[in-house]
Amino acid sequence: MKKTVYLYGGRGEYANYVSALTEAGAAVRLTRNLYPSLDCGYLLLPGGGDIAGHLDATESFLIQSFVESRRPILGICRGMQALNVYFGGTLFDRIPGHQAPHRDLIHPTWTEGPLQKLFGPVADVTSNHHQAGETLGEGLVAAQWAPDGIMEALFHRTLPIIGVQWHPERQSYGLARHDAVDAAPLFETFLALGDMK
Repeated sequence: MKKTVYLYGGRGEYANYVSALTEAGAAVRLTRNLYPSLDCGYLLLPGGGDIAGHLDATESFLIQSFVESRRPILGICRGMQALNVYFGGTLFDRIPGHQAPHRDLIHPTWTEGPLQKLFGPVADVTSNHHQAGETLGEGLVAAQWAPDGIMEALFHRTLPIIGVQWHPERQSYGLARHDAVDAAPLFETFLALGDMK
């Protein structure tokens, strides 16, 4: 039976995320109806707009539901920021050097812990954001940093939660790049978290 990932959105949105998750072996439930999330084993929080100090009710509900039931969550870019805010962390609102018009930047990162096991101590990743984690939320641990010290990944000490500030869906499977690490192992690790419950 395929592992089902809930992704809040409408038809035609988040094509790169859906493609990467499908390639990793998951079924994706892409809908703005929240009820199906209760039957999904995984939650993906995608990139998107800014977080203005607090999370909206939908995002808070989804994170809380998956946290309380200890179901795995993967936060990507804004999704990582949302996880940090949910657990009481703070964000830098405007950081320079992590965004370019109409394209991704590629920069090196230094990794520790679970990310180092996946990608080695140094990994080149995509970057396209101006908000970023400042102080960590309760229970979260940083696991990857850009050269300027900006946090690029986190995980939770006791819950099956991973967040990355970069865009693995744009550097894996059919969109793998020659100038950035192959991010497919991140999606596979995310799906394997459900086996550890």
